[in-house]
Amino acid sequence: MKCRTILWIVLPLLFLLFPSSINYAADNDFEFRVEPIFTNTQIGQQGYYHFKGNPNETVTLQARVINDSQNELTVNIRGLNAYSGNQGIIYQEKPVLEGTAITNPSFQFNQAVTTPPNITLGPLESKVVDFVINTPAINGTLLGSMEFRVFQGTEKLNQKEDNSQLLIDQYKAINLGVQVDVSDYKETTALKLGDPLFSPEQMAIMVPFDNSHPVIVPNITGRYKVTKSDDESFSLSGDIPSMKMAPMTAFYYPIRWSGETLGPGDYHVTVTLDVNGNTQTYTESIAIKNKQVTETQKKMEERGEIEVEPNTFPWTAVLIGILLLAVIFILVFMMRKRKPKKLRKNRKYPGQNPDEL
Repeated sequence: MKCRTILWIVLPLLFLLFPSSINYAADNDFEFRVEPIFTNTQIGQQGYYHFKGNPNETVTLQARVINDSQNELTVNIRGLNAYSGNQGIIYQEKPVLEGTAITNPSFQFNQAVTTPPNITLGPLESKVVDFVINTPAINGTLLGSMEFRVFQGTEKLNQKEDNSQLLIDQYKAINLGVQVDVSDYKETTALKLGDPLFSPEQMAIMVPFDNSHPVIVPNITGRYKVTKSDDESFSLSGDIPSMKMAPMTAFYYPIRWSGETLGPGDYHVTVTLDVNGNTQTYTESIAIKNKQVTETQKKMEERGEIEVEPNTFPWTAVLIGILLLAVIFILVFMMRKRKPKKLRKNRKYPGQNPDEL
């Protein structure tokens, strides 16, 4: 018995002292770097490619890709377009959000760049990659990004509610921006704002922002305010943080609901923008309908943001009512069954009155 006791104490210690046979991926299994190789025409040293070009000109750029891991890596390479969003300029292959677009196809960077789809690097190996910019016939700025991406694996997330698995591909990506100033264009100081619309998915009033100029518009700030007809107490306001817009792009700026009850009605939207020190004011109206409010509630319920009591038929009350009626019926039936019969007073039986015999 003493030997068994000693074994139960020693065995756990052995597992703690010696490593298990399970192999885990180290943090640097997919580590790599990308270093831009600038040409003599490079403007500044900001870490991205910036140079002046001419329409229909071909320019070859280079980058050095370095594998810092002990594993062979496959690095995928592609060009990304420059879009605009409420956080500023974003780089994507294609737009994700509704209303996000490049309004002139000539400003799509991924149509102007030619690059190898991927390269393979051995452990600790480095290679120089060439990619070619075919400058379009534009008057303004061609803006985009080169993405270098390594696939790291697929993560499985278990969903407890429906016993399913969510598969998420994991990547490590490095982006190098590319800015080609094709010609000198006078900087604009104004943006176009379109008619607002309501998005149940975003639970927000969406205001279309449009940079119809072929250059980057920096230093955009502002404020917004939303009021409601026949409700002086309603007020939704906030700041628009500093942002930039990419050339020839448009997006929906979201004014999200917060602190106020969403209800149908007529709303008035006022946006005051400061663009490079110049002020512009925009005022428009929008009608939110009952159908949109219901759809918004449904979207929030699907995302688990709110819990709505199910509007079901009151079966419990109906069953209780049926049981009560059944009990009353049974009681009435039993009372009628136990009721005594009346005796006839004039009925005579043989021998009842001896004098009559």
